[in-house]
Amino acid sequence: MLLIGLLLSVAVSVAATPGGIGGTGIEPGGIGGTGINPGGIGGTGIVAIGPVQRFGSIFVNGGEYELPSETRYRVDGSPADARSVHLGDMVRVNAVDRGGRLDAIEVRIDHALIGRITQIDSTENRLIVLGQTVQLQPSTLLRTVDDKPLHPAALAVGDVVRISGLDQGAGRWQAMRLVQLTGSKARGKADNRFLLRGTLEATRPATRQVHIGGAWLTVAPGAWPALPAVGSRVLARGLQGGGGDVITAVEREHAVEAPVGTKLVMVGYVQSQALGLESHGLRVQGASALLNAQLESAASVPTGGPALIEGVLLDARTVVVERVIAGVDAMRWALPPLAGAQSEAAKPKAAETSQGSVGISGADLAGRVPQVPTVTAPMSPNVMMPNITPPVMPVVPQVPQMPNPISPPTLPQPPSVTTPSVSPPNVGMPTMPGMPQVPSLPRP
Repeated sequence: MLLIGLLLSVAVSVAATPGGIGGTGIEPGGIGGTGINPGGIGGTGIVAIGPVQRFGSIFVNGGEYELPSETRYRVDGSPADARSVHLGDMVRVNAVDRGGRLDAIEVRIDHALIGRITQIDSTENRLIVLGQTVQLQPSTLLRTVDDKPLHPAALAVGDVVRISGLDQGAGRWQAMRLVQLTGSKARGKADNRFLLRGTLEATRPATRQVHIGGAWLTVAPGAWPALPAVGSRVLARGLQGGGGDVITAVEREHAVEAPVGTKLVMVGYVQSQALGLESHGLRVQGASALLNAQLESAASVPTGGPALIEGVLLDARTVVVERVIAGVDAMRWALPPLAGAQSEAAKPKAAETSQGSVGISGADLAGRVPQVPTVTAPMSPNVMMPNITPPVMPVVPQVPQMPNPISPPTLPQPPSVTTPSVSPPNVGMPTMPGMPQVPSLPRP
């Protein structure tokens, strides 16, 4: 009851906020600082977090999001355009539901890390980058900097790679997409900047070091004063060189830039943290005891795959979860069947082929179905049917009528006999003789 009352109060406060988008209460000044002005947008707010599964607009977590002309794009915080979106990119889509059509207002592309490969485990398909363990899956898309397919054997220690993936916690990532920014020919000559997302877990002020994603990194003197608080979700940027990896800037990241009451759909790993269960830097709490148990189960078996989580934003960092499905395939989850061949405008670039995957991905192939030629069926010949006259059936003879039933003969009436009248004879009663008188006895 407390939770229901809290949600109702949230709904009332949201609806009462003026200047919002379709009554969702987004304040003037835009969605999460994007500068999108309110008014004229309309619809119900929704946020989707997950990998790009297919083009034709874009599909994220099985939902199709249209990309109108007013859609804003950002890559790791910097302005970009629609050409920056690729299959397998991890995105956060702020959208509005306009009568069943989901229009993207902003598409945020967030890379997990950019840096040099320091170790390769070909047997387990794992890489070490910036102290993070990157797990390659059969569906991981591998690309060159020119967006050409890349064979896994072409990766080598020292290559600079850009990873889009799901955070499994403790410095482990499941890669959705990997781009080789520099190969063997350019190794040592390329840009040595790095990027790392994660939770700021601890600090060492004496040595100016921070612990992010299970790795200790040194912070430049100028960046130390602006360091966010321990426990914050951060984006760290820095330089890699002979003297080690040095962070030059650390900024706090907001998990979701959307108003309270916004619907949220995300695919990610559920992790146990000091303040409870989290996914994508958001605290997740079930709307019921059963949902809490499902979240606990998903967090206890991280190797079982990511979970689909649906819910409503209770505050800036908390989601009230209404649905949990554990062990989903992030690149294929809930994708609708293709209605037909995609148009050229809806296809990804020609380089998006399964040859650059660790294995063949159905989601990867789904976005690149070739145009099927139109086939015209041959006309059936016009066959003239012979005019056949059916034979005349013989007339059925009339059944003779049955004779009328014979009436039974009339029986003769018996003669009438008069019963004789018999009078009984009058018989008189005989007179009984008198009794003789008994003589008197003499007295003695």
